[in-house]
Order: sequence, then structure tokens, then C-alpha cells
Amino acid sequence: MPAFNINQFRSTLQGGARPNQFEVTLTFPAGIENGAGAVAPFLVTAASLPGQTIPPATVLYRGREVHLAGDRTFVPWTTTIVNDSTFIVRAALERWMNIIEDMGTKVGRIEPRNYLATLYVTQLDKNGTDLRTYQFIDAYPTDISEVGLSFGANNDISTFTCTWQYQHFYPYRDWETD
Repeated sequence: MPAFNINQFRSTLQGGARPNQFEVTLTFPAGIENGAGAVAPFLVTAASLPGQTIPPATVLYRGREVHLAGDRTFVPWTTTIVNDSTFIVRAALERWMNIIEDMGTKVGRIEPRNYLATLYVTQLDKNGTDLRTYQFIDAYPTDISEVGLSFGANNDISTFTCTWQYQHFYPYRDWETD
């Protein structure tokens, strides 16, 4: 085991990415944004970099399990959004879900290109410089959470979460160079 060396640790760390330095860019299908995309980077207060899993495909051979790589899966992505007094982002998300399936008529847009969008999350450094951007391909909202109301919440601003499904993601800069 190597000896502890603080100088080597510092030189290896390269500054460290901070979890509170990020920006989310939401794009919306045509006709429903009404300015929500412009304010979303300021109102999305929590997100995550995407996760992924390659589960094993198990094959039995003479009583033994042989594990091979299966198909990659992506967990849904969740964002937390500040609900400002204009409801600008929430209203756009509600319109988006309504074009997928109208609450009154139960009809919606049939062609995926009419309701899918590309979303971005960027990890920033302390100076606001992009460290890494992830692009979520063919995304759409699957769940908009309730907004809790309470007489006792005097010093709070309301928030809600939105869960997104997407086909896959690219680390944006890596994808551009491929």
C-alpha cells in the first residue's frame, strides 16, 4: 500500500468538481415553451449526472453460471424545479404532457418527433466554465410531482420534481468528436 502523500493527492485531484455548480438546459417541443427554456437554467435547482447499468446476461453451463455483458439500461432522470409565481416551467411541462396525451380527449401526438426533445446537464467549475455536458436524447417528462401547500411553510418557495425518460445520453463533447 502506498504511503499517504498530501502533495500527490492535491496534484491528482485537479481541483475537484463541486455538486452545486451545474446548469440544466430544457428544450421543449414546438409551440409549448412560452419562455420556459430561457428561465429553466435558473429555476432547476437540483439534478444529477446520468447513471447507467450493464446488467449481466447469465448463461448456464454444466451447473455453473457464466456472466456476459447484457444490454445497457438508463435510469430515469429527475430534476427539482423552483415553482415561481408565473408557473412558467410547470405550465410548459403540463402542456408538454398534455400534447402526449390530452387529459380531456385522451388523444395526443402520434409521431415521437413531435413530443421528444433533447435536454442537457452541465457540470461547471467555480468560475462557471463547462467541465462536462451530458445530452439526453429523445427525452420527455413522465412524472411531474405534486406541489405541497401548507400554512406553516412561511419562509419557503415551492418546488416540484420532474422525472424524465430518455433513449440514451452522450457525454456531449465526446459525442461531438466521434
